[in-house]
Amino acid sequence: MSAGTELMVAETSRCGAAEVLVIGGGIAGASCALELARHRVNVTLVERSRFPRAKVCGCCVSDAGLRLLDQCSLKQQVLSRGQVTDRWIASFDGRRVEIPVPIGVAISREVFDPMLIDAAAESGAAVAMQTQGTIDRMLPDGVLVTLLHDGQTVQKQFDAVVVAAGLSAGRVQELLPWTDAPHGPFGVSCTARSDDLRPGAIYMACDDDGYVGMVQLADGQTDIAAALRPGSIGNAIGDPLARMQQILGRSGLPLPDFQTVSPVITTPPLRRTRRFGNARVIAIGDAAGYVEPFTGEGMTWAMASGIAAANRIATANDLRLLGDQWQLELQQLLDRKKRLCRIVTTACRSSLLRRFAGHALIRFPGLARPLLRELSRGV
Repeated sequence: MSAGTELMVAETSRCGAAEVLVIGGGIAGASCALELARHRVNVTLVERSRFPRAKVCGCCVSDAGLRLLDQCSLKQQVLSRGQVTDRWIASFDGRRVEIPVPIGVAISREVFDPMLIDAAAESGAAVAMQTQGTIDRMLPDGVLVTLLHDGQTVQKQFDAVVVAAGLSAGRVQELLPWTDAPHGPFGVSCTARSDDLRPGAIYMACDDDGYVGMVQLADGQTDIAAALRPGSIGNAIGDPLARMQQILGRSGLPLPDFQTVSPVITTPPLRRTRRFGNARVIAIGDAAGYVEPFTGEGMTWAMASGIAAANRIATANDLRLLGDQWQLELQQLLDRKKRLCRIVTTACRSSLLRRFAGHALIRFPGLARPLLRELSRGV
């Protein structure tokens, strides 16, 4: 179905119901569109990229994420196309720690994202790929948006707009300004072959330059994702791929075959938070604020925020109040989890705390269980 036809379906189906636009077809956006469609809301999802496409991502979904997928009737499909994970193996400056974790799944974004998009479309969402949505201005009774597809533009008014364009959501600054401007480490990701990684294990190597995570996917490829120190000190060490190789080389963990590495993808600075909502416009997922991952929380929380936003929209009595309501709800949903993950990842970057954690967890691995339970608990 063409993008133009899809948009017409959104305009003519379920007449009289609110019309909602979701900008961005990643995990948060697709989850939101899927849940809105399940609520019988007129929803159009636009995504500027062609799928499947690679993303900087650790590719892990926690057990809380599997529970969300079960609610969406997608759990078995994801498990059938992913690799079950049940163990966390970390290196703190060469000190190796191995801890069981609740059952999760590792799944490639090239597989997972189209799966969510297809589920949203099958549930009734109008999906327009390779289509860019730009908010023009707020209106008394809606939001005016310009849709660009194949060089042609269409202006359309929606009752509400959900911004789910990930770290690239930079065109909403006037409506949803930064409360914590982008800063801190930047993300790096690639895949490579590896014969030595244990299927089902999430590997993490931490040292002064950042941390690198690895997990084997269902197709045998190893997903490699890192958060590296910014600035001249880090840059002097080498390019992002060289820095990941050095961190892993110092870790004592199994090494992937870097001769088979895919093109390396990087991100802007990761730490960020913006205002979550303004009148009829709200932000979800990484567009609202990045959650630094530990054992799969990033993908899980993207789904959770998308589903929560859809439920908020579907039950709203007055969409003019949507932004204020979402500002409070998302803050309650994510703030504690974000603080917890930020404490953990900050500790991973401290040589003193890494040494302490390495010694303590080697002798008493049970110390990590309360933290892992909290991280994997439903959001």
